Amino acid sequence: MFSYKINDELELAVPRLTDGEALYDLIDRNRDNLSYYLPWVDHVHDVQAETDAIRRGLVRFAEGKALDLYIWYHGRLAGKVSLNSIDAMYSEADIGYFLGKEFRGLGIMTLATRAIIDIAFEEYGLHRIMLQCAVDNLPSNNVAKRLGMRFEGCHKGRLILRDGYHDSNEYAVLAEEWPDVQEKY
Repeated sequence: MFSYKINDELELAVPRLTDGEALYDLIDRNRDNLSYYLPWVDHVHDVQAETDAIRRGLVRFAEGKALDLYIWYHGRLAGKVSLNSIDAMYSEADIGYFLGKEFRGLGIMTLATRAIIDIAFEEYGLHRIMLQCAVDNLPSNNVAKRLGMRFEGCHKGRLILRDGYHDSNEYAVLAEEWPDVQEKY
């Protein structure tokens, strides 16, 4: 299976069906802190549901519509980073991700997101990558800023979270900007 080694501690890999249990355990351990920004977490109830989600993701990967990569830190599943909704016509995709609480504050998500942007531009030949997050999700806003992504605006009432509609910030970077942006950040 496809994998992308970031450094000696961190690797991204296309999930295997056998990763369903590890994914379920990660989500279940982090249910309280993930579910506010990721409402789908409330619908995760067993390992089979996650195995089915992996299967659906692999189909979308084979169709060229998405790329889910699991984040492995010292051999432990730490989270997931994805190119969601790859749009071949417009040559763009949006990034989604989550990270277990015990893995936060280590720079993992910034490194994983940088890597998937590299993959998007170098392997998929995409032109534009977007990252959208709730205005009050400071860690996600900070990932975009650390990567030098351009703030493109605030969308009123764009996201529906557990307690209703929320504003979202959108960040983006173009393939031709990425090398220069990386030199600065």
